[in-house]
Amino acid sequence: MNAVNGVSETDADRDRVEAGVVTDEVKSADSRTGEQAMDGLTGPNGWNGTFVKSKDPYALMRDCNANSRLTAQHYLWKDLLGFLVHPDIPTRAADLKIADVATGNGIWLHDFARDKPTSVELHGFDISLDQVGPKAWLPSNIHMHTWNIFEEPPPQFVDYFDVVHVRLITVVVKDNDPRPVLANLKKLLKPGGYLQWDEVDTIGCSIKTVPAVSAENLDKLFSQLKGRDTWKYNLIEIMNENGYTDSLLYTYEYGLGIARFWNDVYVSTWKEFADNVLKTPEVSKELERRGMEETRNGAAIMVPKLVWVAKKI
Repeated sequence: MNAVNGVSETDADRDRVEAGVVTDEVKSADSRTGEQAMDGLTGPNGWNGTFVKSKDPYALMRDCNANSRLTAQHYLWKDLLGFLVHPDIPTRAADLKIADVATGNGIWLHDFARDKPTSVELHGFDISLDQVGPKAWLPSNIHMHTWNIFEEPPPQFVDYFDVVHVRLITVVVKDNDPRPVLANLKKLLKPGGYLQWDEVDTIGCSIKTVPAVSAENLDKLFSQLKGRDTWKYNLIEIMNENGYTDSLLYTYEYGLGIARFWNDVYVSTWKEFADNVLKTPEVSKELERRGMEETRNGAAIMVPKLVWVAKKI
């Protein structure tokens, strides 16, 4: 895959998809924000930190089904991208320091840690650590913290990281303006450090069907999660105007052969969203049932994935 004018071209045999629907990967109703933790004190559940109460606006669930979805989603992303950290970003240093913001259940950090020495520091940040295993069971070089992405980073982590990774925080971006998020992510990075931001293409989506199969209900189901996040198409310029350089966008699209795997993740996300936010169980369950019937007959939501790589000046 080659980047041309800041945008990459996918393989020719991958279907191009156009207008459509937002998917899962709705990470919250209002943010991936939350409490703040400082090292050095012992907080609830054995976490090191000082916890400040704040409302949790997460739109999905934090139960075992949601955790299973996050894990499946992670491996689908990994399979599609072929990497955890983009090859443009150097990761061979033995003293590498990496942050995963909106870490969820921490699966990305665990996966990255597998072939790295314990001298590599890995830190996860999220609104809640409810989906993460006990601290005593974490690898010695993985550390978890709660943090509000719209607040100043903890002072010990300012200019600290070589790489900051963030995925699926579209809904934290308010008023179609990613600058506040970019500003605080930049504060975490050392000068010359790299940001990798992974998102779904909330505009360039579509539903594919086999001939003669209707997807009316599947379309209706996902239409409630539609977005018009045009900032994504301007993010390279925004990055380069706000303290980053060498910004590139890479686009990845999966084929019909694995569309059902992705579709099931999206429907699982819809179920969490409907149960937690819509509060219309009978209507939602019927829509889900009909949407899954269309899926079995040969319909699937197709959502391109976007990966930005940028360097802090």
